[in-house]
Amino acid sequence: MITDETYGRWKSLVPFVYDWFAHTRTSWPSLSARWGEVVDANAYRSRQRVYVTEQTEGEDGRTGKPMPNTILVCQAEVLRPRVAAAEHMIFDEHSKSPALRKEKALWHPGEVNRMRCVPGRENVLMTHTDAPEVFVFDASGPGGKQNSLKRADGTQYTPPAMCLRGHKENAEYALAISQKGEVVASGGKDGMVMIWELADANKGGGKKEDGGVGAPVVGGGLSSTELARHTCVWARCELAGHTDTIEDVCFNPQNEKELCSVGDDRAMFFWDTRTKKATGFANGAHSDDVHCVGWSAHDEHVVVTGGKDTVVKVWDRRMLTNGSNEAMHTFDTHTDSVLCVDMHPHAKGVFMTADEVGRVNVFDYTKVGAEQTPELAKAGAPYLVLQHSGHRGTVWDIQWNPYDPWTVCSTSVGDFQNTLQLWRVNDMIYRDTEECIRELEQHRDIICGRQAPLKSKDAAQENKEDSEGAAEKDDASGADADDAMEE
Repeated sequence: MITDETYGRWKSLVPFVYDWFAHTRTSWPSLSARWGEVVDANAYRSRQRVYVTEQTEGEDGRTGKPMPNTILVCQAEVLRPRVAAAEHMIFDEHSKSPALRKEKALWHPGEVNRMRCVPGRENVLMTHTDAPEVFVFDASGPGGKQNSLKRADGTQYTPPAMCLRGHKENAEYALAISQKGEVVASGGKDGMVMIWELADANKGGGKKEDGGVGAPVVGGGLSSTELARHTCVWARCELAGHTDTIEDVCFNPQNEKELCSVGDDRAMFFWDTRTKKATGFANGAHSDDVHCVGWSAHDEHVVVTGGKDTVVKVWDRRMLTNGSNEAMHTFDTHTDSVLCVDMHPHAKGVFMTADEVGRVNVFDYTKVGAEQTPELAKAGAPYLVLQHSGHRGTVWDIQWNPYDPWTVCSTSVGDFQNTLQLWRVNDMIYRDTEECIRELEQHRDIICGRQAPLKSKDAAQENKEDSEGAAEKDDASGADADDAMEE
């Protein structure tokens, strides 16, 4: 894990490296956190939903009653670029951030291993648990005890809008939604990639095929009887080629008929759902299990993978002829298993990865081979934009904010603490160097302490809104994430 010395040095630099930062300690381990829809916005901040999962211990230690796993529906106050003051980024590692307020909790049938939102309709959530099915929830509906269903073991769960079926074994991690939000892909222990179309729910659930199981397994899932309560949609397409568990899948952002999958067989496959065949593959894409894959939104031929071998690779699918495993670029800056990757939705060449020791790296593959001065070379390779060292445990999920460029959501689990962090990179880190120098020259006297900084209208307005926001929070009930069971 990240050492105390590294963490302390990182924390001291937060006001300089980040434009905005919010840290909250979660009550329970969280394997997934995602940005939701923007609720409202003004010139100084926006209010945006954030979905955070909780893995409970199954029983309330105070009452002895069953305690369901949850998806917390929260609302975050995200300050606009260049609005946050340095004091707003000072945080206590053991506290919850006032920037995050809980609205309600959805009770999930099992631990949430992975969660994804439908692009443009972020209130629609897809989840993987320790079961063959994919569950679809509407986060805009009631949560908690409102509208919950009881199970034979005494637990309760929020009814899913639909259940996507077809896997014959557990599907725990590999889950993706096309950019148009109409097609869902999943991979599981059966080595199969399953494809569903959400519109089939309006057509009777699609064609029901033999196979697929409904019996609950340890950790989650619904029984056949419970599945019969809900709309079930069966897979339209099955893609076979992997020989071991599929760890991740992703769609081509420009074409929802094309997708890529990676797995524990160390292979990477490109698929076309129109032909139901692989259009390219790489055997031995990594020297160990391949954990994650992301597809560039700006170059339809580029994908990025990360694996247990600690390596990150950038691929051009046009180079994958006859099963070739030659990557375009290989980065070895991680020191442990790379678990997740997310491509920047707005900046070409930029993506971030996260690993098991708690580090998030931001890369720009367009800067490979760029010239550096000896002084800059000491800081790292030109393609390594930023190393985020704010987590003290395994980082399980990361996501660029689709509505706020260079703003990130990351969540981690560890013995030291479970954390959720919302942060935006200081724009001087990724902007053109000469442009940044010219801007800094304009403020030389203030930076060098020869002139006191003037309080801007933005800051005054911000302080006013902070006061109003604090008053609203005093009047609000159920604002803390610890109240999930009280709904």
